[in-house]
Amino acid sequence: EGSGGDITLMGKEVRNTTVKIFDRVYGIRTTEDLNYLSGLVDELNERIKAMENAKERVSDIQILSLVALQILDEKAKVEKEIRQMKDLARRMELGSNKI
Repeated sequence: EGSGGDITLMGKEVRNTTVKIFDRVYGIRTTEDLNYLSGLVDELNERIKAMENAKERVSDIQILSLVALQILDEKAKVEKEIRQMKDLARRMELGSNKI
């Protein structure tokens, strides 16, 4: 799949590879580990398949849009949780300085 290249970005080799998402093949350039990328593609395809099986008679664009919305929702919730944890850690640190 991947082929080495002479291009580097921020000290990482840029590789050309192909991925298959929703039965379509895409050529991409990445500095990521190809196993990591493959895992992301596998998870995306699993989510697409699950959405496709859950919805009847919807277009490909509707399926992909719903999967994208699901992923963005999860991302927003994780980011909110991280902010809350950082805020809690700051408050705990400030509280320990008062002792």
